[in-house]
Amino acid sequence: MNLRTCLLAFLLSPAAIHAADFVPLFDGKTLNGWKQLGGTAKYEIVDEAIVGTSVPDTPNSFLCTEKDYGNFILELEVMVDSRLNSGIQFRSESKADYQNGRVHGLQFELDPSDRAWTGGIYEEGRRGWLNNLEANDPARYAFKRDAWNRVRIEANGDHLRTFLNGVPAGDLKDSMTPKGFIALQVHGVGKETTPMSVKWRNIRILENPKAEDLTRATKAQDSQAAPVPADAKVELVQGGFKFTEGPALAIDGRIFFTDIPNNRIHIYDPASGQISVHRENTGGANGLMFTPTGALLACEGTNRLVTRQVGTGEAVAIAKEHNGATFNAPNDLDLDGKGGIYFTDPNYRKEAPTQDKEAVYYIATGKGNAQGGKITRVVDDCVKPNGVIVSLDKKTLYVCDNGANKVRAYDIDPKTAACTNGRDFAKMEEGQARGGDGMTIDERGNLYVTAQKFIWVFSPEGKTLAKIEVPEGPANCVFGAKGTQTLYITARTGFYKVKLAVDGRR
Repeated sequence: MNLRTCLLAFLLSPAAIHAADFVPLFDGKTLNGWKQLGGTAKYEIVDEAIVGTSVPDTPNSFLCTEKDYGNFILELEVMVDSRLNSGIQFRSESKADYQNGRVHGLQFELDPSDRAWTGGIYEEGRRGWLNNLEANDPARYAFKRDAWNRVRIEANGDHLRTFLNGVPAGDLKDSMTPKGFIALQVHGVGKETTPMSVKWRNIRILENPKAEDLTRATKAQDSQAAPVPADAKVELVQGGFKFTEGPALAIDGRIFFTDIPNNRIHIYDPASGQISVHRENTGGANGLMFTPTGALLACEGTNRLVTRQVGTGEAVAIAKEHNGATFNAPNDLDLDGKGGIYFTDPNYRKEAPTQDKEAVYYIATGKGNAQGGKITRVVDDCVKPNGVIVSLDKKTLYVCDNGANKVRAYDIDPKTAACTNGRDFAKMEEGQARGGDGMTIDERGNLYVTAQKFIWVFSPEGKTLAKIEVPEGPANCVFGAKGTQTLYITARTGFYKVKLAVDGRR
């Protein structure tokens, strides 16, 4: 059986743990049993929560338990300022013979940026990242910005697992430090004088857990079952648009999509079945994508920009030009799992292109805040690059070449994001010189490509698994929230949906 089509999904299956077995590490009133190491950030108790507040010109600060812990389950809630990186130390140490007592050890990362590696396992002061969340989209999108988040850490022998709001995050085998203290970190902020805070509450621990106390790994659905049921029926949700495009799944499960000629971004709410307007005068917005922090990214084709919008605020440009020239018409985009953005820039205008190539670009967003950064051309061998998607493992970039009626695949360099080894991955309708538009990916790694009057479903190996016929020529598609097994389709004047046998990647 092919491993790429037979995956294990680690789902949270809480064991029956008696509340009395857990011991509180914080009584809500005092800091008895804790001591501060490292920097001089301020720790205080507010409303039965520990609040750590940054101060300038100090290194990382840690509020540490006086006791060491080896095997345990740690549970707590945390809320972190969206501008502040932080963490929860476990199995950590401070020794005089190691960098003058520098705190070092394992850390449950708190990363509120668009990179969204909260729940990944980092080693503070020693080896750095041990288990990041680059290829774990469900965990990256589990973090709740400016809200309380549930944390669970399981340390059992050399097996370390982390969970964020019930979603499996880190999973690592590591035996370097068998025990150590637990600590609440306030990251250093350099010269920044604006106070930023992180809060922790309901901190409790279960020592030496039994096998039945630990979270069990369960098998996912049969990956050999057909993703598209034989009786799958495409249903019209609403018509009357001019040209729908760019569907994107929001954090709360709503679907945003564009109507390009009308310069609107619409919102479909599956709970109510209603469609409303999110934004007017969109600059010809086409492809959309939400970051894990809830920011909406948009390819504004008429404006020749890629923008980022938080809530209903201003859409701020994060990509304006390359090599001194504006873009042709940014079309579609996807995220790389570490804060970077790939987007396509074909030319469908009557006037001459502004770039010398119709290409794919990468926005390097530094620390993952997607505020704009260095822009690099990474693919320039497509006739008209249109839809774009990154594989589940973040190792392959797929580009739908509308000018050649095929999908191309490229290897992603994990360090530079460069794309190499371009090759043909799949071909749509034979005899068609052109075709292919937006696409999406399911939890098994199958691609769903819009071309001609179908959604073409390709396996990770490029084999055609199914064709879903749509009443109007489809332009793009996206899966709804986990558990709904619903594919939403934008197709000319309509917005459609179809029930499938799989979910999307998150």
